[in-house]
Order: sequence, then C-alpha cells, then structure tokens
Amino acid sequence: MSRRTIAIIIFIVGILMLAVVAVVFITSQNQPPETVAPAEGTAVPGEEVPPGGGGVGEGENVVVATLPPTPSNLVEVVVSLQTVPRGYLMTEDILTTEFRDAGTVGLNVITDVNDVVGKYARDDIFQGETLTISDLVEDVTAVSAQEFGPSSIIPPGFVAQAIPLNELSSVAYGLSEGDYVDIMLLFSLYQIDQEFQTLLPNDAAFYLEEGIQAADQSGTTPGDENNGDNQSTAIIYGIAGFGRFEELATGDLAHIGPSEAQRPIFIGVLIQNAKVIQVGKYSPPPSAEELIPTATPEPLGEGEPTPTPAPEAFPTATPEPPKVILLAMQPQQQLLLRYAIEVGVRPNLALRNVDDGQLYAVDNVDLEFFLQRFNIELPPDLGFTVDTQKGGGSGQENVPITPTPEQVPEGG
Repeated sequence: MSRRTIAIIIFIVGILMLAVVAVVFITSQNQPPETVAPAEGTAVPGEEVPPGGGGVGEGENVVVATLPPTPSNLVEVVVSLQTVPRGYLMTEDILTTEFRDAGTVGLNVITDVNDVVGKYARDDIFQGETLTISDLVEDVTAVSAQEFGPSSIIPPGFVAQAIPLNELSSVAYGLSEGDYVDIMLLFSLYQIDQEFQTLLPNDAAFYLEEGIQAADQSGTTPGDENNGDNQSTAIIYGIAGFGRFEELATGDLAHIGPSEAQRPIFIGVLIQNAKVIQVGKYSPPPSAEELIPTATPEPLGEGEPTPTPAPEAFPTATPEPPKVILLAMQPQQQLLLRYAIEVGVRPNLALRNVDDGQLYAVDNVDLEFFLQRFNIELPPDLGFTVDTQKGGGSGQENVPITPTPEQVPEGG
C-alpha cells in the first residue's frame, strides 16, 4: 500500500470522528432538563398544575422544579458582625444571617433580624456569636426577670457571692446590675508571738525572793508559824506589755515598755473586673395579677349617682439603701475575698467604665511601695531640731481671726 493511500485512509477516519463528536454535542444540547416531581399536593411557582393532578403525572402533566432544594439539616440564624458591650442598642447594620447545622444550635436561636433590631444586649456579645432570645432585653435594666434570675448574667467560669455594702464601699450607691467594679482590700498585718500565736507585746511576771525579818511579838511570822524569825517570801511583779530592760546613763536599770497598742502594717490588694450581679436582696418580680388589683364594685340603688372617691394623700416612703451586693468573680478571687471578710477587711468598690474590661498590672501597696514610688527619703536621726514655737520663734502664737460680719442698716 502506498503512502498516498495510507494518508487518504487517515484523513477519512479523522473526518468520521469529528462528525461523531459533533452529533453527540448537538444531541446533548437539545435534551430537555431533568424533571423532578415535587411532593404530592405541592406546586412550583410559575407552573400551572392540572386539576386533580397534584403536581405529579406524565407527559404534559409533569411539574418541573426549577429551584434547588434546601438541605434539611441547615437553619438560618442571626449573627452579630461585631463585638458589642452590655446595654448596646442592636441595629440592622451590625447583623447578618448565616446557615448553621441544626444540631449545633439551640431551640431559642433567633432566625429573623427584625426580632433583634431595637433591643439591647443583655450581656457582652462577641463577633460571630449566634444570637438567642436570652441575649437580648427590651429594657437594659430588666436583667433579673423572673424567667431568668440573677444566675443568667454570671459569665461562664465565674461564681458569685454576697458581700456587705454601705455608702462608701458602694461608690455612693451608684452601682446597678451588669456593672463591673474593682475591689480594694486593705489588710492590717500585726506581729505575733510564734509560740503562742498571739499579738505582741506579751505580758510578763517576775518572781523575786527577799528575806523578811519578822517582828511579831508572838515570835512567829506570816506564812510559817514554826520557822522562827527569818523567812523567805516570794514577791510578784507583773508587767503588762513587756518590752525590754535597758541600763540608763546613770547606771540604773529601767524597763522600757510600749506606750500604745501595736501599730499595724497595711497591705493594699486589688481584685479587678468583678461583675455586679445584683444590688440588694433579690425579690422575684410580681405577677400580672398582683400588679393589677381587682376592684369589687358595690351595688348602687336606682337613681343614685356614682360616688367619686376622695383623693387621699399617701406619704412617700423613703426606700432603705441596699446593704448587700452580689459579685461574680473567678473562684480563686472569690476565696481571697471570703478570706478578707473573715479576717475583718472591709471591701471598697471602684466603678469601671462600661466599655473597659482590661486587666491592669497593679502592685500591692505598702509603706515600702509608698516610699519608693514617691522618692521619699527618710531624714537622718540628728538628735536635735529647730525652734518649734508656733509663732515662728517670736514667742507669740498665731491666733486665728474670726471675721465679724458688718451690720447692714435697715432699708439699705
């Protein structure tokens, strides 16, 4: 077979292959879309279902589904686009919707953005957090509603305990539920006896024996009637607040004791970012029946006018200030606070900004910190001083002058 013949055969085969490919392509383009019969009793928008057909049939009665089906295991939820603090007014621009696995979300998730707009954040909401009904309130102060209770605003990993409250420790009663505070604790350190575990100084008692010459006419001495004239009697000297013995310049021995009670050494400790759960005693909100009293009408005779009750003046009762506050902290901080209260420390609270959740590096404060922080140098013990008279050395004291108001003439 010559080369010319072989080339002609290859050319004819190539043309046949191209023709087959073209026919297959054109045939696939002319095929109708795959038909999906919807469930019985349903209809697809834009398609007319024949009477009695129910959307399922053959030939001209087949209903074509043009919309992709939504997976049954996904649910559309409302998500926050940014982190917002407690009390923030939720707006539409910081909200979006996402599809989440139905098995990973609770039953109280919010699926409509309109159910969020205009409400307030019950607690801090973080970026990407799925919003639930319990995350929002109509009124920012209604954080202890009957359906939730104070425990609903305790952050995860925190516990809450109550501590005493007064006007100074409560920032002048300027605290409310949901605020964050710092707790200042001032400990008083005292020296103690390591053996007795009691406060110093100790008391002391000295026992001295002295010979006493009995001069009793009867020839006996008090304490022993059989030993003649010379007797030894123990004399007890008691010293309260025992200090030390020192030898004076005159050679005499003197006892140096404390002139006042032991002065404590103060140590200041700070617990940061504690959350206020409740101020005062908790009382569940009253029910609707209690808020709306039911009046019992009295029957009136025919023709009698309806009586108008006379207004009564009720004195306005001054509410008693709260005496206790409930704070949420980490368990270790709670134990420190409980220990401080048991040893007699009175906690004082400092109110934080609503947007300030930062933890600061704070040193415990004592006398050494005070001297180093303000560069205070202790003066040397010179053994002498300058004139201490109040008049600057003139011998005359500075007497304060009380101004006398001028008499205003009548009619002037």
